[in-house]
Amino acid sequence: MTNEYMNTPIDYGADEINYFIPKGIDARNLEITGAVKEIEDINKRLLDVIESPIDSLSLKDLIDENYSKGKPVIILTDDNTRPNIHTRILLPLLFPKIIDYGVAPSDLHILIASGTHRPGTEEEIKNKVLGAEIWEKYKDHVVSHNCDEGVTQIGTSSRGTPIFLNKLALDACLVIAMTDSEYHYFAGVAGTVKQFFPGISGRKTISRNHPKAFSKETGFKAECRLGNTEGNPVIQDMIEMVEFVKKTKAVFCIDAILNDKKIVLLNAGDIISIHNLARDLLKPLREIEVDKGADLVIITTSDLGLNLYQAGKGMHAAWNAARKGGKILLLARAQDGVGNQAYHDTMIAIKEKDLDEALTWVVANKCSEETFKIGNQKPVDLLRILKDNQIDMITEMDHKELKETFRISGVKIKGSVQETMRNYLAEFLMDKKDALIYVMSDAGIYVKPKEN
Repeated sequence: MTNEYMNTPIDYGADEINYFIPKGIDARNLEITGAVKEIEDINKRLLDVIESPIDSLSLKDLIDENYSKGKPVIILTDDNTRPNIHTRILLPLLFPKIIDYGVAPSDLHILIASGTHRPGTEEEIKNKVLGAEIWEKYKDHVVSHNCDEGVTQIGTSSRGTPIFLNKLALDACLVIAMTDSEYHYFAGVAGTVKQFFPGISGRKTISRNHPKAFSKETGFKAECRLGNTEGNPVIQDMIEMVEFVKKTKAVFCIDAILNDKKIVLLNAGDIISIHNLARDLLKPLREIEVDKGADLVIITTSDLGLNLYQAGKGMHAAWNAARKGGKILLLARAQDGVGNQAYHDTMIAIKEKDLDEALTWVVANKCSEETFKIGNQKPVDLLRILKDNQIDMITEMDHKELKETFRISGVKIKGSVQETMRNYLAEFLMDKKDALIYVMSDAGIYVKPKEN
């Protein structure tokens, strides 16, 4: 029976779903194609970049200059809401090199840059962040950042953001940020500097930085968009704060860029220089131009869509790819529910308002530097998407709450997810046989239609 359907694989959580779009339909997978190859000898490339970094002393020279026995060396990693493919590959290769450079294993510490997210469980940190080898050797040296405790103010940015940073990082003789750069929906580019802000910063810092993205007229300022850092007040504020940290703290960055879940680029050195480089390197790997927006965009957040908050990345990516008036079908288990209390509370507060009134109210009442709470950026993004597109969702979340509070329609799973999607497509195509459909298995892609 699969020969009646197109080959369009997409994940629901960790499970792959395929053969759900009937053949003969105008549908295409949106993915980056071309000569982007996985780094074959990753150990050699890692050694090359830490020995000959960009705008920085080598990692060995930084250690020689800053380390003495008993002083902590901190490795920053992403938390369990990120893919961490690079972390699990690189850490087992990096740690022996750091030890070879003279750092005692007892002085190596891992700080998980969890921002405002909940701390990961031991199982999540072992399996999704560090990998079993590093976990078993260093589990007593692992700390998850808490934005409400153990942070110290070290200054204020020129934009008025108080700079609160994790005390463990401030006490370290060297901080090595292990990141993977990606596009971000309002900071422009994630990774590098975002590992510090918001990764290991205080809630007060984040609550003053993020509102710089908002506009009463449009929800978000035009500069605050995927891939853009020029004139972007959010990321520029983060960069300035990292520069402040660098005045008193040795910082080294190792940054991977992935494509199709494989490391294709790896660089190291000064964290600001690496940020600027990543912005340019990402463009051909993350941007796809299409003639027009789709009538239906089917998108997944794979196993990272553990809650509605994280699944928002998929909604945003699909919004860019859809025509106005089109539909979005999001696959996200969201088994942890909403994932952020401020997001939930704000959406409850605007349940009775129409979309325009709701968006205006949220920006005016929840998004100033005095009123903002982490999570209130999500209602702004969701509401502007809903003004253009209907969102349907295959999920484990409660469908009643999803519809009444978030204005998203849950699709009831009947039989298997594959059967459910086949039925969904059949019903959709009854009304629009000539529909254009995009399938997106990577929510990190920025689709740019020439017309919408």
